Amino acid sequence: MSRTKRFVSGISFGYAGQVLTTLVGLWLTPFLLFRIGQHDYGLWLVGTQLMFYLALLDLGVVALLPRETAFATGRASIEESEDLPVIVGQALRLVLWQIPLVALVAGIAWFTIPHDWEGLRHPLGLVLLAFVLTFPLRIFGAVLLGLQDLAFLGRLNIISFLISTAITVVLVLAGWGLYALAFGWIAGQFIKAGASWYRLRRRFPSVLPGNLPELGWSVTRVRLVSGFWVSLNQIAQVLLNGTEILIIGKLFGPAAVVPYVCTGKLVSVLATQPQMFMASASPALSQMRTGETRERLAEVCIALGQATLLLSGAGVCIVLMVNQGFIERWVGPDQYGGFWLTALLLLSMLIRHWNLTLGYTIFSFGYERRLCVTALADGMLSIGSVSLFVWLYGLIGAPLGMMVGVCLVSLPANLMALARESKMTVWELVKPLSAWFIRFVALILAAGALARMWSPRTVPLLIATVAASGLVYLLVMFPLALRDPLGIYVRPRIFPWRARMMRALRLRASV
Repeated sequence: MSRTKRFVSGISFGYAGQVLTTLVGLWLTPFLLFRIGQHDYGLWLVGTQLMFYLALLDLGVVALLPRETAFATGRASIEESEDLPVIVGQALRLVLWQIPLVALVAGIAWFTIPHDWEGLRHPLGLVLLAFVLTFPLRIFGAVLLGLQDLAFLGRLNIISFLISTAITVVLVLAGWGLYALAFGWIAGQFIKAGASWYRLRRRFPSVLPGNLPELGWSVTRVRLVSGFWVSLNQIAQVLLNGTEILIIGKLFGPAAVVPYVCTGKLVSVLATQPQMFMASASPALSQMRTGETRERLAEVCIALGQATLLLSGAGVCIVLMVNQGFIERWVGPDQYGGFWLTALLLLSMLIRHWNLTLGYTIFSFGYERRLCVTALADGMLSIGSVSLFVWLYGLIGAPLGMMVGVCLVSLPANLMALARESKMTVWELVKPLSAWFIRFVALILAAGALARMWSPRTVPLLIATVAASGLVYLLVMFPLALRDPLGIYVRPRIFPWRARMMRALRLRASV
């Protein structure tokens, strides 16, 4: 199977999972609010942010593993690669060395839970214990990602989500409260880890090492230095993803987190799309770096940017139109943070989507150190701005602050790095996006003006508005998807008969 086919197959399951997750999540949130209460649900939202911080303790070892796996398969096939078992074994040994530190930090986090979060203490303790136990098992999923077994990972995410949600719902109905959320989360982690290990044993047995290889200091130092930069970059990403929730909870209390999260629910669903898109493409980019020309790489990078902004822009226009009516219908008008919070959340998401595409691309080319420095500067500036703006302006200060860092730091730095890697100027990278930008500005101004005057509040009107907004966006933007370089990948899949005809004509001409 070609890289493109593996990518499309994985993305298909990924988006199917996202649709399912969204639909179930839309039902689950009011269910939990009614059964658990706004205060305890807000505690859970704040407390689970600790998992993102604890994940940083792997020092970048797991984050680097998909790229190292892809590099190895770019040099030789999976069956013939002698590097792969060594790479996996060394990564596993390094992760096992880190377990005592993870257990220590998890224990400190549990003992330092604030007194007013007492209801979260024991459920969170179970989650922290499960996190420590599954910490080394995450490498199996990382190896599968590097091998581009994307369809399996997509199916696994769907299955684990359904089982985890079912356990949560049953236990909530049984009156287990926050313990229900804890056990549901734990079940999902063990299912993913166990299934990934079993898949490697059955489908790719040559990848797993027979025993753990010895690690000399020179190899350990190289891995830890590279991982150190990735780990620092992950710290910055945690600052940029969820820390504003902690700031809002600290300044205004856990209950204030709920309207912010509810208003941004559809935005958060959309925010994961390019991350999944680029995470699936990243191993293929790493593999291409070992055997493709700079011109080919530049073409792929621009196409990924076009695709990301086209898809993200559609979500922005649709959500801006329906978010007020959706929130009021979903959890009630008290949980809606207002038009400007919605608009700023969407704008921040769109800018960071573009930056995410650039970041994943240059990470695939080995720029972890530069990404780390850039992301840390972005994160510190953004969180400082969020703290100030939330204090001054309330909830709308969170997306305002997030935009400051990305516009002043990350976007310029990542564009310059990609331009240098692809042997192009920054303008040559940005120019193919100008046609999209002009059309998008016109569409978003019209959508915003209409949303200020009218909002759909019944289910039929919500569905009709989504369909109408999507159709208008499609009619305006679809011609851009057919333009090169994105059109190289889109046209054969939308017009397969044309591709077959061209192949037949080329074959006849050669005869």
